[in-house]
Amino acid sequence: MSLISGLRPRAPEARLAWARHVLLGGPAPDDDGRDGIAAALRALALAEPAGGRGGMSDAPARPLVSILICTYNRDRWLAEAIASAHAQSWPVEVVVVDDGSDDGTAALLETQAGITWVRHPENRGKPAALETGLALVRGAAYLVLDDDDLLLPGAVAALAEPLFADDALVATFGDTLVFDDATGQIVEWREASRLPGAMGRRAALTTIPAMPGATLVRSAVQATLAPFEPSLIRGQDMDHFLRLSAAGPWEGVPLPVQLYRRHDGMRGAAGARWQKHRDPAEHRARFLGCVQPVFLRRWRASDHDRAEGFAWALGLFERGLFAEAETELGRWPGPWSAHESAVRERLGHAPRAGSAGASPSAVATLLIDDGDDGALAALLGTRGADGSLEVITTAATPSVGAAQLFWPGTYRIQARLAPRTGPVQLLLSSAPAWLPPAVDAADLPPLPPRDAALALALALGWPLPRATRAVRGAPPPHPIVGRCLAARTRPLPEALAAAADVVQALPAWRPGRAMAAALCERAGLAQEARELRA
Repeated sequence: MSLISGLRPRAPEARLAWARHVLLGGPAPDDDGRDGIAAALRALALAEPAGGRGGMSDAPARPLVSILICTYNRDRWLAEAIASAHAQSWPVEVVVVDDGSDDGTAALLETQAGITWVRHPENRGKPAALETGLALVRGAAYLVLDDDDLLLPGAVAALAEPLFADDALVATFGDTLVFDDATGQIVEWREASRLPGAMGRRAALTTIPAMPGATLVRSAVQATLAPFEPSLIRGQDMDHFLRLSAAGPWEGVPLPVQLYRRHDGMRGAAGARWQKHRDPAEHRARFLGCVQPVFLRRWRASDHDRAEGFAWALGLFERGLFAEAETELGRWPGPWSAHESAVRERLGHAPRAGSAGASPSAVATLLIDDGDDGALAALLGTRGADGSLEVITTAATPSVGAAQLFWPGTYRIQARLAPRTGPVQLLLSSAPAWLPPAVDAADLPPLPPRDAALALALALGWPLPRATRAVRGAPPPHPIVGRCLAARTRPLPEALAAAADVVQALPAWRPGRAMAAALCERAGLAQEARELRA
């Protein structure tokens, strides 16, 4: 999709400025103006859209999206959440469920134009409020916005366009910007998952892929799911994504779409609330107490295969269900593939790779991970869903660490391409459209992975890869790449000298010798050309 092809700066301040520019189309603040970024984004989230409230006038044919807000005693923030929902360029309806508030919420809702709202006579908890709201929504897709959070302008459009363009998708989600309520400053960029296809299902067994307020769900799919678990005063999003992942694939959009308000206010149903950020240990203990029984029921009812079984084991372990995690691991004896060994190691077992995994292909496809955090996942989804790719990277990057647990392929961290045999095809994550022909593995130069691909392309006369993704902290090209480029682009005398340097540095590299031989033939040096080809 087009949004994913954009370049994303790595510095946090630059990323925020870039997000504002992409989402809103206006000038981005300078990096030095970081103190004003949060205030600017928050003000823009509350701005009136050009087409009026709800953005209905400019695109009547687009499917309606419902924004569902469940609220309980949050009158001091609720109006801002509603305003950010109205300030969208996509046609939306706003549905609010007041879950028995005893503050000024009901009076506030009476003053809000353009919303549908209903009130529970007493506080029944978030799952019940969600079910009440879902019975009211009319949109082809819906998004659950917390009553203390905000949507960025353009958020619904960024999520709805890819969702409605692909009937197979059950949901789309984006990134979240976390801001401190006391200071108004952005304190965190919380990225959504970039893992595609079946990897998304397996990853959902471990953690949620995105914040609910940054997730757009297809309503027809939601209608097929079981109701929200009433006992989950915490963890409704975890269980919802778990059930949603079984319904079909989803897709992450690498844009921030939500502002999440960090504060120390009470959360949860009356009589069962605690302050999330004051005591992390207490929060985790009480959270696990909520989610463990439900997760156990889902696990025991699941009829899953080996690949999903290792994801279940990891999910059980992450939720403190250690004995059950060992039980799941025990169902799948060795030999273990690389990703299975990675899960076992995470659970405290000694690493041991075996032969269980993807069948070897006649042509080994080496995916060189040299792009941003989402590039690897994107190519795994389109080119390596069966685990047939071998990923080569120069460092243990976060993208590799996340993907390795849920994808049955092979990962190698190599400073230089290691010797191998047989036919090989190279791919670059930063240039997903680059499809060079397969070559003999003996022709790979012993250079850093990306430099090896570039040098080989130059020596063999391939079109050079055109990067469409940001290259993560790339060092300067290896000198061999520069000399190969000179041999292909400089006048003949300079090209010959550059080719001679390549042959001297890598005397056994056949493509380099062939490139030098071709230049010698052009220069009338037939004997030298024969010697180079010998």
